[in-house]
Amino acid sequence: RVLAVFDAEALSALGSLEDCDSGALRHITRRFLERLGPTDYLRLGVGPEGSAQTLHLIAAQEELAGISRSLFISIEVTARLFGGLLKGFCNSSTAAEIAQSVAGGGTIGAVGVTEPPRVDGEEHAAAFSRVRDSVIASADKDFVTNAPIADWIAVVLDEGGDKTICLVRPTQEGVTVGPRMKTLGYRGLAVSSLTLRNVEVPQELVFGPFPESTLMDFLRQTEDLILSAASVGLMNTVIAKAKAHAQSHRRGGKPIFAHQEVRFKLAEMLTLYQSSQLLLFRAGWMISTGKEERKTLVRCAKVFASEAAEKVAGMAMQILSGHGYLSGNPIEQAYRDAKYSAISGTTSERARMEIADDVLARYG
Repeated sequence: RVLAVFDAEALSALGSLEDCDSGALRHITRRFLERLGPTDYLRLGVGPEGSAQTLHLIAAQEELAGISRSLFISIEVTARLFGGLLKGFCNSSTAAEIAQSVAGGGTIGAVGVTEPPRVDGEEHAAAFSRVRDSVIASADKDFVTNAPIADWIAVVLDEGGDKTICLVRPTQEGVTVGPRMKTLGYRGLAVSSLTLRNVEVPQELVFGPFPESTLMDFLRQTEDLILSAASVGLMNTVIAKAKAHAQSHRRGGKPIFAHQEVRFKLAEMLTLYQSSQLLLFRAGWMISTGKEERKTLVRCAKVFASEAAEKVAGMAMQILSGHGYLSGNPIEQAYRDAKYSAISGTTSERARMEIADDVLARYG
C-alpha cells in the first residue's frame, strides 16, 4: 500500500526535490504525508509502546528510502521522532490531537535537541522557568530537520539535570527559525537552526521532566534506526543503477559487466547491502521483542550500514565513471547523501565506543 502512493506522477514530482525552495518543499511533503495517512505507515512503530511493530516497519522504511531519501527522512522525523515523543511522553488533550493529525498525515513535525557548539567560555542562552500556568523558555538548537516547513516543533530542554519537552509553533512570538542550511547531501531536506527567546509555552504543551536517559535513549535509538534504513535503501537503489549501467553500456569493446573488476565490485556491493539489511532487521527484531542487547545492535547496524553505504556509493561511481560524476546523476546524489548517516544521530566514533563499553560489560 505504501508503494502504491508513488505512482509515475508522484515520482516525477520527487525528481525535482533537490531544487525546491522551502515553500515548494512544504507543499510536496504535506502532499505525500496526506497520501501515506490512509496506509497506516505513519502509525507503525510510533513511540516506546509501538516498539513491537518495529520489525514490520523496517521493510516499508527501506522501500521508501529507496524512492526518495530526503522525503524519507522528513517523513520519519515527523512520524517516528516528533510523533513518537507525542505518543510516548506528551500526555494532554492538545498533544493527543496533534498526534492524531500526525498519524493521519495532516501535520509536519520537527524535533530540536542538539545545541550548537560553544567556544571556550561562551555561555548558551538556555533558560527555563515555570511561571504559574506556563513556562518561559530560551534556547538555541542546531540542525533541526523540518524546522523551515514544520507546523509544530518539539523542543527538548534541560531542567535540573532532566529533560523537558515544549511544543511550540514556528510562528510563535519569540520563536525564530533560521535560514535553511545548504548541505552537501540530502538537498531535498529542510534543515535550519532554531532560536527561542523568552517564549511563553502554556502548561498543556509542556511535558516532563523526564530522566535524561529515558528520553534521549528513545530519541537516539529511533534516529539511528531511521538512518540505518536510509543507508540500506540507498545501497539498494545504487546497486540497481550500477547494474543497469554495466549491462547497457560498453567499454573497451565489450559490455562493462563483462569486465572482471566490475563484476567483483558488484559482488562486493551486494554483499555489503545484504549484510547491512540483515543487521538492520536483526536490530529491529531485538527492539520488537525487547531483547537486552537491542541498543547495542542498533549501534552496530548504524555503524555498519552507514559506512557500507559510503563504500557502495563510491564503487558505483567507479563503475559509471564520468557518467556517475555528472551533477544530478542518481549516483552522484547518492555519493553526497551517503556521508550523512555516519555523522548524524550517534556518530560512528561514538557508536563504536558504546559498542565497546557493552562488550566489556557483557563479557568482561
